[in-house]
This record gives sequence, structure tokens and C-alpha cells, in this order.
Amino acid sequence: DSLLQEMHEDIVSSFVKHGFVFPVQVFSPDEAVYFRRKYEEYVKKFGSGEGQSRRVRGNRIFRVHVVAPWAAQIVRHPRLVAAVQAVLNCSSLLVWSSDLTTKPANSTECFGWHQDCAYADLGPEHKLVTAWVALSGSSADNGCVRMLAGSHRSGELRHRSELRSGERNLVLGQIVSDVDIPSVMGQSDTVSEAEAREVISIADSRLLPDSELVREVLCQLEPGQASLHGWRTVHSSQPNTSNCPRVGLAIRYMAGEVRQQNPVVRDRVSLVAGEYGGDWFEVEKAPVKEYGAEEWSEHKISMKREWERRKKSKELGLLPSHKEKGLSEQISEVIAD
Repeated sequence: DSLLQEMHEDIVSSFVKHGFVFPVQVFSPDEAVYFRRKYEEYVKKFGSGEGQSRRVRGNRIFRVHVVAPWAAQIVRHPRLVAAVQAVLNCSSLLVWSSDLTTKPANSTECFGWHQDCAYADLGPEHKLVTAWVALSGSSADNGCVRMLAGSHRSGELRHRSELRSGERNLVLGQIVSDVDIPSVMGQSDTVSEAEAREVISIADSRLLPDSELVREVLCQLEPGQASLHGWRTVHSSQPNTSNCPRVGLAIRYMAGEVRQQNPVVRDRVSLVAGEYGGDWFEVEKAPVKEYGAEEWSEHKISMKREWERRKKSKELGLLPSHKEKGLSEQISEVIAD
């Protein structure tokens, strides 16, 4: 117990200081093999395309933990839940959303610099965290997540729309420009064209030297490891230039006291630890049968509610990512994919 407490103290220290922590060892070697196999079975059953290009598309990317017991086991994994509870300082824990984040070999898909808070009207922000669980290795070559250390201290930043290109196939179509990213933690000074942000490759964020400068850190993971990053931590990822796919499950966790700031629908969530006594969210049923009719029915209700929320919040201009001209075309592209 004392060793576990010490490990969690290290996790919390890195998370508070840098806005993220990695690696968090979640799976045993056998579990890593098992969950990768279950993911491959899911792609084979519900995906489209041939060979390494075969992938799951549309709504089946999202909320897999509602239809697949193996994904439900991941979001409820005791080691992952304990780490998340430690950084959020809570006992009751909810999953707001999850999605498969895959990049086929030699693909151009990427994410520009962004904050997760720009896509969800939830708070308080220090009670939310995103876990990125590696089902494959995640490296610089295959497009690992990149974090800006200390960026979580700069508040909510402006997000702008950017068109996709053949070389830069932006998934979200929204970015925080370099001119809006502070160069010093908690300040408004930004990186000039004459300067270059330091890029750091390090095996463990807990070994990252202290600095007042905002630095770009490569979050490279082995299968079965996870990273945790804050709701306001600026992060991105580059295209996969390798011959191997990058596969992960992104999970947005929140403490039981989190609420929608301006609710437009009653969001659905999954309870993964503790109890939930609030009435501002509707709790989803955990899956019993793998890809069963009842499970897909539950998934359909959740996805309908999610798209309804996205549409209404966009129409009302509630989120930073909705306030820039040209976003509607980008959202249409994302939905179509």
C-alpha cells in the first residue's frame, strides 16, 4: 500500500507540475496482448477497407465501452482508475466519452495543437482528465501524442479553424496557433518566429527537469501504458510516417461533481467507480453481452444524445471551438468521416 501511495504521489506531482503524466503502467503483458486481440476482432467484425487500411468508421469509433465488455474492462481497469482518482482527488468517477484513436501506417491524419476543454462545456476543469491508453506502441514515427509542458496554466486559449490538406489531414480542423501559445508558463508571451520551442524525448514525464519555459514533450508509450493529461493541457500529434499502425483508446474521465456549465441536453455517462447521486447526467448501462442488441441500442441512445449536444452547443456558440468562422464545414467533414 505504501509503495502504491508513493507511485500515485509521483503521478500527481508530474500532473500538477506539467499538466500531464506518463507512462502509467495499466496492463500486464498478457492483458496487453488480450486487449490488442479484442481490438483487432472488433475491426475485423465492424471495420471497412483491406489489410492495414481496414478500420472502424463513423459512430462505432465512439463509446466502444458501451457495447464491448473488453473496452468496458479498460475504462474500469483498477490501475487506470486508481491513477485517475489520484490526479482528480476523487472517489466517484465517471466516463464522459471514449473513442478509438487510430492512425494507419503511412497516413497523414494528425491533430493540431488543441485543448480538450474547447470541445466540452464541462467544469470545473481541474476535475476532468483525458487518459490515452496505448493498444499498440506509440512513438514519434507513428504519431504519438505531443504535450506542451506547463500549458495548462495559461487558461483557455483561442482556437481557430484550419483547412485540411493532403499532407496535414487535421481530424478536428481546429487548432491553437503558435501565436496564441505562451512560451512561459502562466504568461501571455508567445514564441516568435526567430525562436524554436524545445522538443524533448523522455521516457518518463516524472524525470522532466523543471523549467519556466513551455516545452514540447513526446509522449511515447509501450502497449499497455497510458498517459494522463489535463483538460487545458495543449497537445497535438503528427502524421504516422511508419509502417506500423498507431492504436489507442482515449477516455475522458471526470469526477462525480462535474457539471455542464450551460446544459443543452442531458449528457450520458458511465459510472466506473464510487457512486453517482446527481441528476444532471444520465448513467449508461455497462455491457453484458459482447456487441449484443441491447448494448447497441444503449450505444445508439448515447450517440444520438452526443450529436444532439454537439449540434445545439455549436448553434448557440457555447464552446471556443465553435466561435471561429468556417467551423461548420469542418464539423460536417468530421461527421461524414
